[in-house]
Amino acid sequence: MLAHLYIRDFALIQEAAIDFGPGFNVITGETGAGKSILMGALYSILGAPASVDLVRAGADRCVVEGVFELAADSPAARRLQGLGLELEDGQIFLRRELQTNNRSRAFINGMAVPLRMLREAGAALVDLHGQHDHQTLLDPHLHTGFLDAFGCPSELVQEVSRAYRQLQEARKRLVELGRQRERLAEQEQLRQYQLAEIRELAPTPGEDERLQRELELLENVEAIVQTCANLVGLLDQEDGSVTERLGRGRRELERLVQLDPSLADIAAALAESIYRVQDASSRLREYSEKLEVQPERMEEVRERLEALRRLRRKHSGTLEDVLRVAAELEEQEQRTGALEAAIGQAQEAVAQAQAAFAAACVSLSAKRSRATRKLAEAVERGLRDLGMPQVRFHVELRRQEAPDGPVEDGGTRWQAGPGGLEQAEFVIAPNPGEGPRPLARIASGGEISRIMLALKEVIAERDMVATLVFDEIDVGISGRIAAAVGRKLRALAASHQLIVITHLPQIASAAAHHFSVRKREQGGRTVTEVVPLRQEERAAEIARLLAGETISATALRHAQEMLR
Repeated sequence: MLAHLYIRDFALIQEAAIDFGPGFNVITGETGAGKSILMGALYSILGAPASVDLVRAGADRCVVEGVFELAADSPAARRLQGLGLELEDGQIFLRRELQTNNRSRAFINGMAVPLRMLREAGAALVDLHGQHDHQTLLDPHLHTGFLDAFGCPSELVQEVSRAYRQLQEARKRLVELGRQRERLAEQEQLRQYQLAEIRELAPTPGEDERLQRELELLENVEAIVQTCANLVGLLDQEDGSVTERLGRGRRELERLVQLDPSLADIAAALAESIYRVQDASSRLREYSEKLEVQPERMEEVRERLEALRRLRRKHSGTLEDVLRVAAELEEQEQRTGALEAAIGQAQEAVAQAQAAFAAACVSLSAKRSRATRKLAEAVERGLRDLGMPQVRFHVELRRQEAPDGPVEDGGTRWQAGPGGLEQAEFVIAPNPGEGPRPLARIASGGEISRIMLALKEVIAERDMVATLVFDEIDVGISGRIAAAVGRKLRALAASHQLIVITHLPQIASAAAHHFSVRKREQGGRTVTEVVPLRQEERAAEIARLLAGETISATALRHAQEMLR
């Protein structure tokens, strides 16, 4: 509920602090005293347009603040949480500043927010009825919510919304997978060509280096054979070869060993060297004998190396880079297969989500169809009590055909959204013989307020907005009807906080909390003040509403009786 409203330098209001109570709050005052200014201040913190002309003359800004108290588990608190707003100790603070430099600032819980956010928060906290700019009843997009609140299980309404979100998520997943497949398909021809080329050549790690070494060998076979022959001759074949010289040295050393046996180890090492040189010579000879000029193999290696070079150039890297690309291409090939499987699963998920959404929509539509007549009858009964006996109230359900719509019902496919298959709209026929037309075209502010009162009465227990403001509900009524309006307001106040502006004593006397808007002079200027009334002051105020400026004893007694 709106617990506290603070206003400073707003039009004729220099400063006002109002503590509203739970239940039925009524505001009265003479014509021109400033009741509309008070409502304008309230509207401003709920996000309504406001002009800098409202800044009180001589001030550089006006400020309006509202403190709302909510239970943490209330529907309004949940709606605020959906907007990303949290309560602070069970309260939320709205603030609006208008500056003479044509700037407007909005705050929630002390943080600056866009005006749009203030408006969305205000819609969750307060329903305004009276001035056409603020009547939720005139917005057909909100009528379906009223109908659902009256005659449809909230669980089913939530299930439709949840099923729609799940269907959208499943569709989004399928679309994203389809885009991935398109991107892969665009690259598929190139990928297949590149992978086929690499697979056909089938390079192995380090192959180019090994082939380069082999080619160098093949290109130098004759030189290698000649070098080996030279080495064999030098080591073991020619006169004065290494082997021959080492042999002479060994023989000389053996004679020394006879003279000094301690040289035996050196003699043995020299003998070992001779054997090693002979072995090296033998192995060189065997090696050179195996070598032969192979022009075919040489050409084959050259072609293979050139093919590997071309492949490396295409992929701008080493052979290892080429192999890494091949692995990535093969992985893409596997991913394509996995993607096709995922697309199949996503298509199945969409089908299942669409079936669940369609079933929930059809079930909700059946509930709505049954509820339309009951709601119309209940509102008409309420309107008869409120002095509108000739009004006929209707609820029209409209659907839109769509060949590719997500829901089939009655052999036709329909468009559907988070609110289900249809859009409800309230229409009225104000007089006998007239056809029903939209409320916004034919209803006055007072009529709209009374229709809203009748509607709120029948959905009171499930209404999501805790505070209702009526500032034109008494237009065109008096006497018995005014008393009926007062009784309905008092009954509605059992489940809502009401803030009602009225000129009628029958309505004012039904309230639990009474405020009087008055105009007075202060320092040579006119100011508007809002005064909470005690019980004895209420009697005088109601007597004034009954009798005018001159309050008779009879009027005062009548007022006291009305209060009792």
